[in-house]
Amino acid sequence: MRNTDPLTEELRRWGHAQVNRFALSRADRSVHVLDKVRDHAPLTRERALQDLVGRDGTDRRRLMAAGSGVQGLRIVPLWAADPIRASNDADHPHDNPEIAVDVGVPDELRWVDRALASMERQHPVRALILRTEFTVSASQAVKARMVAEQYGGSLTVRQYRYELGKAIDWFRGRAAA
Repeated sequence: MRNTDPLTEELRRWGHAQVNRFALSRADRSVHVLDKVRDHAPLTRERALQDLVGRDGTDRRRLMAAGSGVQGLRIVPLWAADPIRASNDADHPHDNPEIAVDVGVPDELRWVDRALASMERQHPVRALILRTEFTVSASQAVKARMVAEQYGGSLTVRQYRYELGKAIDWFRGRAAA
C-alpha cells in the first residue's frame, strides 16, 4: 500500500502540473511528416518539367502587352519585362513553428514553487532532487544519475533517498509554518 501522505500527494499534483505546464501547440499533427516528403520525392524529370510549365512569364508578358496600348504587340519582349521572383506557394507552409502556451500552475500549488525557490537558495542539490523526483517518471537510480549529471558530482541512490527525505521534511516544516 502506498503512502497517502497529504504533502506527498500535493507534491505529486505539483509535479504533474509542472510536466503538463506547456500545453498547446499549433503544429498540424493530422499529416505525417513522410506524407509531406512524398510531395517532393520521386520527382522524375517529366514531373519536374510539368511543375515548371507556366513559370516562364509568358502570360504576364502578354498581359503587359495588352495593357500597353501598342497595336499589334502580342507579347512584350523579355528585355522589357521586369523580373518577378516566383515561389511555389500553392500549399500551406510545411514547417509551422510550434508554440507552447504556459498554462501555469494551479493557484493552490503555487506555494510549492515559492518554497522550492527558497530551498534552492539554501540547499540547491536537495531542491534539484525534489524537482526531479516529482517531475521525472523513472526509477530512483536513473533520477540519481540525472541529478549527478546536472550538478556535476557523484550521487548514489542511497544519498539520493536521504536527501529526498530531508527535502520532504524541510517542506513539511515549511507547510506547518
